Amino acid sequence: MDLRELERFILVAREHTCLGQGHRLPPERPGAVEIVYREGGLTYRDSYFGRIRVIGQEIVRHAGNAIWGMNYLIVTHELPIPSEELAAFLQRAQLARYRERRLLGPHIVQERHLRYEDHNEGNLERFTGLIRVLYGEEEIYRMDYAGGLIR
Repeated sequence: MDLRELERFILVAREHTCLGQGHRLPPERPGAVEIVYREGGLTYRDSYFGRIRVIGQEIVRHAGNAIWGMNYLIVTHELPIPSEELAAFLQRAQLARYRERRLLGPHIVQERHLRYEDHNEGNLERFTGLIRVLYGEEEIYRMDYAGGLIR
């Protein structure tokens, strides 16, 4: 599969699932939350456990075969703001990236006292990264992630 087409699909899938337009399915793994987006022969599945400390995995399948994946660990620290405010800010920051139509590369969003920073290395074939949300100078959210092509 062409990497540009794969990146386009991942961005569209994330945008749809971020906006709540993906389908929640009964989980393949008990206790997980699973959100799925399908387009043609491609399927995107985000599967995660937890609420404050979250571990998850995104998998893209083509014709039923896993071709790309990403694992992530999210830690939310003591919040000086309502959790709904953080969730809304994260959604705005992530949607801004998806609408730029690029999955990787630096991405920074600043809104009043909140700052979203996404720094990563690599490309769609193999990458690692870190997303942080700062409240002033204090880290209140952190997501470590890594992924790439599956062969």
